Amino acid sequence: MKNLKILPAVFLVLLSIGSLRAQEPTFQDFLHQFPSATLPYTFDTATLKDQIETKAVEKVKRLNWEYYQFLPELERSAQFSSKPVHPEPVAVFETDDFYAVLYNVARGLTRGTKTYSISVFEKNGTYVGTHFVAGVDGQHLTAATIDEHLNARIQDFNISWEKESRYEETSGNRIYNLEPGNIELLELTIPGNPDPVEWTNAVQPQMREQEMSADIAKWK
Repeated sequence: MKNLKILPAVFLVLLSIGSLRAQEPTFQDFLHQFPSATLPYTFDTATLKDQIETKAVEKVKRLNWEYYQFLPELERSAQFSSKPVHPEPVAVFETDDFYAVLYNVARGLTRGTKTYSISVFEKNGTYVGTHFVAGVDGQHLTAATIDEHLNARIQDFNISWEKESRYEETSGNRIYNLEPGNIELLELTIPGNPDPVEWTNAVQPQMREQEMSADIAKWK
């Protein structure tokens, strides 16, 4: 009799475990959290400039925590900042061999600041790598174009504000100049650097463009 009483309890436990496993999101569930988009895809200076100038208070969709497991770089990134991370899904792209998801890694409550990263996966869901591709803060703006082969051309701009202090009367402050900086080419289908680019390379944009033409020829 005692064993007969135990069996229903064991059955309920197994049923609960099975139910939890069934509820675990799949890779396709994860991809469906992102709006579908086509390549090429561009973050232009006008859009990024508007984001930092207006600092619009908008309700954006945040990626639910159960999908964080598909973005391993979030855990690594959290080791370097005490501010919580709230990924904002932006787009998903599909090529013949890869899926790529684009998202804004929003930290804390700094409105207007954007950090866009792209994570690439093989078709079976195997993680390939993550790259920072575009963003804007009080000092720098990084524009980007992602082509059909998941290669990105990104360019840095130094921001000059009309008012000396951007944090003084910010509601009326505007960017009066974007000074072009360095240019980088990124192959997004290899392991990369998910952190915002530190523009320490002293190569001038004109020289970099010459190097890029050779690299682009290789990609074709």
